[in-house]
Amino acid sequence: MRRIILLALAGCNDYGFSGDKPVDEPTTEPTEPTEPPPRTTPDVRVTPSSVDLGVVCDSALQLVEIHNDGDGPLTVIALSLSDPSFTLGSAPVLPSTVDPGSLMVVEVFGTAGDAVLRIETDDPDTPSVEVPLTAASDAPPLVTIDSPTGGTVLGVGEINTFYATVSDDADPTEALSIGWTSDVDGALGGAPADPTGVATLTWDGNARSSGPHVVTLTVQDSCEHRVDVAVPVCQNAGYTAESLDLKTWNFEGSARYDSSNGWIELTGPYTNQAGTAFQTVSTVDSTSIEIAFSFFVSGGSGADGISLTALDSTRMTSFVGSTGGGIGYAGLPGWSVEIDTWYNAEQNDPTPDDHVSVHIDGDANTVRAWSALPEMEDNRWHTMEVVVVGTHMTVAIDSVVYVDQDVPSLPSFPAYVGFTAATGAATNYHLIDALIVEGFVCE
Repeated sequence: MRRIILLALAGCNDYGFSGDKPVDEPTTEPTEPTEPPPRTTPDVRVTPSSVDLGVVCDSALQLVEIHNDGDGPLTVIALSLSDPSFTLGSAPVLPSTVDPGSLMVVEVFGTAGDAVLRIETDDPDTPSVEVPLTAASDAPPLVTIDSPTGGTVLGVGEINTFYATVSDDADPTEALSIGWTSDVDGALGGAPADPTGVATLTWDGNARSSGPHVVTLTVQDSCEHRVDVAVPVCQNAGYTAESLDLKTWNFEGSARYDSSNGWIELTGPYTNQAGTAFQTVSTVDSTSIEIAFSFFVSGGSGADGISLTALDSTRMTSFVGSTGGGIGYAGLPGWSVEIDTWYNAEQNDPTPDDHVSVHIDGDANTVRAWSALPEMEDNRWHTMEVVVVGTHMTVAIDSVVYVDQDVPSLPSFPAYVGFTAATGAATNYHLIDALIVEGFVCE
């Protein structure tokens, strides 16, 4: 038997056993590998890095800015405060995103105290930022009245200056609101304090009511914190010639007001004249009084003199007495202190020299107290001060005390205060100026 062997040489052709040509597998071109996107990072920065609100009234506002200096979005996760003395105002709902180059603004309100604002973000390097906060509460001004001291008695006609020291923790002293008031006379004004903190009030005594006052200094700062400090003072009763309306004066005889010179002329250098001038708008207690004035007794042939007279308003029937040695007060009820420049032996003058003497109820012949004086007829103005406390009388001429003694017969009455003068055969000008009458109503 013969065998037939078939050899298949696969490598000799492109055909398989089936006789079909094989199909080529599809091919893919190689590609470059894809780069991952660049990584972005937020970067938080907070300004200011600390907050000092200084002195605040009720509350003060500070804006805190949260910046994103990075190149990726910043998420603000939380805001918190460590102390209730500070609070947050309007802010975005958290968490909130801050784009690169942008910022978020947070309102921080503070009163007195210290706190820390804590800001939490997704900044990988600084996930938490702390901002120290501080504020001080405004304190009321400090006020002290330095002078006058409590209980000071203010003289009639005096222009008094009140001094105070003021300061404040925040406001310059000249910016403080200043006001002075009296519980009797009301508002007295108020100039700003100077840069050193000195506040003053100048108060004209001619405008003051007599009796006790409580003077209050009110100081208020820009936060409307107010401080009141008071001092009690007392104003003696009385008046000055400058404070009086001439209509309240009663002029008799030769007396007149010399408006060109601003003084009272009781007599000119003419014979046998008597002139008197009394202030009649009010009375004072004749045994509790101080009177000061200027007088002139010159310019003629030497007579007779002038008197300060407290006229008894309850017994008087006239404002003028006799001429000559009666010096215009003779016969008037009350008391008189005379400056006598002419010796009248028949009237029991105590000395041929110029003298001061005290007389009661217009009795020019009876001297109750007296003292010799230096020459008064020297063509100069002189001053006289008379103080009566009870029955004690003090009389000073040109600041020299000539009478300082008890006068037992000195009467007490509501008095009109005034002046008298007279001439006889000899003459002089008799002039009065710068009158101050003070009644002791203060203890």
